[in-house]
Amino acid sequence: MFKIIPEKKGIISKWSGGITKELFIYPEHCNFKERDFKFRISTATTEVEESTFTKFNNMNRIISVLKGKMELKHLNHHNIILNPYDIDHFSGNWTTYSKGRVTDFNLIINNNGRGDFHFKEISQNNINTIDSKNNISFIYCISGNIKIRNHVLDPGSLCIFKGEVINYTSLGAKLFYGYVEL
Repeated sequence: MFKIIPEKKGIISKWSGGITKELFIYPEHCNFKERDFKFRISTATTEVEESTFTKFNNMNRIISVLKGKMELKHLNHHNIILNPYDIDHFSGNWTTYSKGRVTDFNLIINNNGRGDFHFKEISQNNINTIDSKNNISFIYCISGNIKIRNHVLDPGSLCIFKGEVINYTSLGAKLFYGYVEL
């Protein structure tokens, strides 16, 4: 599997606090509203100052801020303030309140799988490698450009791949890279 998903693609829908854009769902025939997916990658914009996160029972969530600043309060668990590119892990079962108008990046994984993502800033034109032999991996371009094979990821674009080693290069890019094991 090797897919490039441009920024202009994706399924846009409303949630109680703003708008979300689904970048990728796996398996691809699954439906977000039916919660029958193994994992989902999305971005969201929170348009209200305070909101309550949608619960995703029996799923794990990983979130990071792309723009703005967000305070999360996971009732009876932990509180955290996220600045751009900070990352928080939490259960979709938890009651979570947020403060702040932000754009964020999300990975939701069914409890039967596990995964994570990390932030990276590339300041020099060097070769970076991701081995996805045992999982599904992804690269999300936040800013700048990332070259993978003969493809260029522009800001907001996503590359999904499985079962191979991927080399990528860039000069002056910010990105999230991650994986999901199912």
